[in-house]
Amino acid sequence: MTAFYQVTHRLTSRYFAALGYTEYRKLWTATVCSQSSAWALIVARMALVLQLTDSPTWTGAVTFAAMIPAVFMSPIAGYLADRFDRRSILLGAYSVNLSFSLLLAILVVTGTVNQWHVLILAVFDGSARSSQMPAAQALLPNTLPQKHLFNAVSLYGVTQHGSRFVGPFLILVVLWITGRAELVLFLCTGLYGIGLVVLLRIRTASTGLTGAGTGLPAIMGNMAQGLRYTYHNPLVLSLVLLAVAHCAMTMSFESLLPVLSRDKLGMVSGAGTLGGASYLMVGYGAGALVTALALAGVRSEPARGKIFLWLAVLSGITPLALALSTNLPLAILAAAGMGVSQGGFMTISSAMLQAVAPDGIRGRLMGVYNWHILGFMASFNLVNGTLADVTLLTAPVILGGGGLAFVIVMGFSLGRSPLRRLYAQGVPAT
Repeated sequence: MTAFYQVTHRLTSRYFAALGYTEYRKLWTATVCSQSSAWALIVARMALVLQLTDSPTWTGAVTFAAMIPAVFMSPIAGYLADRFDRRSILLGAYSVNLSFSLLLAILVVTGTVNQWHVLILAVFDGSARSSQMPAAQALLPNTLPQKHLFNAVSLYGVTQHGSRFVGPFLILVVLWITGRAELVLFLCTGLYGIGLVVLLRIRTASTGLTGAGTGLPAIMGNMAQGLRYTYHNPLVLSLVLLAVAHCAMTMSFESLLPVLSRDKLGMVSGAGTLGGASYLMVGYGAGALVTALALAGVRSEPARGKIFLWLAVLSGITPLALALSTNLPLAILAAAGMGVSQGGFMTISSAMLQAVAPDGIRGRLMGVYNWHILGFMASFNLVNGTLADVTLLTAPVILGGGGLAFVIVMGFSLGRSPLRRLYAQGVPAT
């Protein structure tokens, strides 16, 4: 028993150290709920609009609508996360998400929903979600000691990428028990509600450092500090650009999942399309969850750099496996491989940025990061959905082509000295 306790204690202290801090644990739990709801909504909205319109272009448009607010909101949200109390911003964002999720559920149950309702509500939901992310990322380092930051960010990656498993898996549970796709939207509302309740119990006060003045020039100047830091720091700029290419070429696949389920896997009914897309997202999320947990225990900076490089290369290769899958079990396994590589890549890239971010502008820096990656994910989801609808390109061809393009980008990345050093040494100690 003593040996078992010692082994358990070592594993817990290595992989779950951050969860030993109460305030971090509350933030982590609230984020699990909100992100699971967000990904369940993304899948549910795509299946709903495909059923309403029979158009892959609309699935891309709805996904674009949910993600594109990040382009406009993230810089503003980053400034607000440094100017005001970060917990208060999170409370407001969660409340908005809950309200619009409930409204969509009511429209579907009453039979009054159309594709424009789904599109408009996706914009509002995405705007609130874009406000959540910089505030939560900026609050996170203030909830525990600096020595556990990489572990905390890796475990936070579990909430970001593992929610792709939890949310769609809960969709499947609802479908298995009730067979009613519309109840999924009430599930999403309930998850936001739970997250809001947990968030109310956080007591950590956290703000950044902004310059004096409240006029528009002062606000714009403060917002620009995150951009200046990003574009003038060679390491940060290299990381952000690599993450942008990664998100555009390998992670903008959500709008293709319902089309892939229907056209290649033969899941043609409304509930079947929702179920097929959910199975693939569950596979993806499971892989991302495993990787994020494994990364939480990596303590060597050179090891992190090398893992980062190999996960990036695998991120481009694994979409080919999904593109070539001929049945649902193989497709789920391929999606899990994508989750392992892509989720791991994003977890490490976020942790590396957190490691070099000054706390005074952390909200703005993470806002710039989210602005870049979510903006490109939104745009390429729209592009991919449209290509699948109006050209001879199929969903598998688009998936595989994007993956190969990113492998080529990784080859070129070796030409940037900050990235070469990062792959070999990890984040510099300074």
